[in-house]
Amino acid sequence: AIKGRDLATLKDLARTGAGLETTRLRRRAWPLLLNFRSLVDPGTTSLHPDEGQVDLDVPRTGLPKSREIRHTEHAVQRRQEQLRSTVVSVLRMYPWLSYYQGFHELTMPFLCVFGSEKPTQEAMRMVALFFVRDAMSPGLEHVMQQLQLLYVLLKAIAPNVHNLLEELQVPPFFAISWVLTWFAHDVDDFASICRIYDFLIVSPPMQVVYVAAALVKHSEREVLAMERDFAMVHTGLTKLPQQTKEWDSVLEDSWYLKSEYPETKLQQMGCMLARKSAVNTFAATWTRLDPARPLPFTALVATKANHPLAEATPTVKNATNTAQWPLVIATMASATMIMYAYLLAQT
Repeated sequence: AIKGRDLATLKDLARTGAGLETTRLRRRAWPLLLNFRSLVDPGTTSLHPDEGQVDLDVPRTGLPKSREIRHTEHAVQRRQEQLRSTVVSVLRMYPWLSYYQGFHELTMPFLCVFGSEKPTQEAMRMVALFFVRDAMSPGLEHVMQQLQLLYVLLKAIAPNVHNLLEELQVPPFFAISWVLTWFAHDVDDFASICRIYDFLIVSPPMQVVYVAAALVKHSEREVLAMERDFAMVHTGLTKLPQQTKEWDSVLEDSWYLKSEYPETKLQQMGCMLARKSAVNTFAATWTRLDPARPLPFTALVATKANHPLAEATPTVKNATNTAQWPLVIATMASATMIMYAYLLAQT
């Protein structure tokens, strides 16, 4: 499939069963699945205003657990140097992207698979522009909207869990690192992280929210058995990815969940994401990518000096109680960053 550039077969392999299984295969398949070299190089700026935060986060970044990854002090330091270079290069190519805490953790597994900066930079460019672009807007209110849709899903598929969370007024902070880092912050095992990445790079950007919902559904019995206390439930939920051994089942269920509640229907059930959200532009833009005919990103999504969502105002439709959380609104986006920084410090 790789030699013949059979993308349909590769996507099926990545999405189902045990995924692509080995680092060697991923090193060859991921560039095809992520449409490497399909964008015109935009050049780079000298500095990005978020580089100071990158410098604070990178030294705290460890390596995933795997016998194929060296964990010596020198090896860790070398990977951290490559990590900083990779993250900064993406930011300098697209200075309208805002760095968020967690982007470095999302990057590290790609770096461990590719082993060098150049292919990792290309991978993270595609991930940043097409998958996590909403999180790289000036605030995190658009990510909070997606987490609100997680609760809409839970209300449909796990009403008892949803009722528990509403009763205790538990906001969706437990899942923010799941969404921002594709579970890399919460899962130590390299093989499991790579399996999740296999699945997400051949799925639309909203798929990680469906995975989050499927994970909670899989753990419904454990969640309902938790002590009915805000702190206990929140903490218990944050630990679900660490405890999960059935990722193949979770991922498969999330795919069927998306089929039953596609993004458009889900937004109608809960809140409407911005027109230029990565969720709403993905289908029309990703299919236009062709390494034989590279395009500038601006030919796909209109943007100049500002992020496509810079002037977008989140809207709410068919609001439920969860839509009334003050943390959903833009004025409280900074509180989201504070909470995530706190979660990072705890691990």
